[in-house]
Amino acid sequence: MNIRLISGIFKNHKITAPNSRQTHPMSERARNAIFNTIQTDIPGAKILDAFAGTGALGLEAISRGAKGAVFIEKNRLAQKILAENLQITEKNPESGTTKLVRSSISGWLSSTQSQFELGEISEIPTFDVIFADPPYYDPQFPTIEKLSKRLNAGGILVLSQPKELENFESENLFLISEKLYSGAKILFFRRKMSSRKTMFRKNRK
Repeated sequence: MNIRLISGIFKNHKITAPNSRQTHPMSERARNAIFNTIQTDIPGAKILDAFAGTGALGLEAISRGAKGAVFIEKNRLAQKILAENLQITEKNPESGTTKLVRSSISGWLSSTQSQFELGEISEIPTFDVIFADPPYYDPQFPTIEKLSKRLNAGGILVLSQPKELENFESENLFLISEKLYSGAKILFFRRKMSSRKTMFRKNRK
């Protein structure tokens, strides 16, 4: 199965999707609606594609001018295909940077927090846009709540969840838009502005 990138420097480039029940690639119509909604937030942005699967969302953002994208995926088959899909960025000097993290979201959150506390990294990774498309059978709202704290102030969280569930809510976010596609509900949140300037950064004397 192939998926077409819609716009930007990789327009019409096709990436591969695994034939697996554990991944559910988002339709082109839904992806197009997402980027029409947040298109002004993409150029120059730092992107996190959580539950990345094929990497279609993160790669679409890179294609449209994002500065860089981190892709997190725990499924081994999906990891292999995703690594192959990311190779397109190596062939274009205009492309933003990409990084594949082979981990669960909760594992990555825990490991980066530990690295920060041990002084192995000077700051915890934060992002301007986070795409979260967890499995429909396990929407993982507690993990999404933790993930939302990795958004920069004013940043965007795009969450796909089953439409029959009550909307995800977080005190850190406010809902700016909502769209329905097939069995999915796509929610767009913006991170509230915060006065905490050094929450994820080591103090430097």
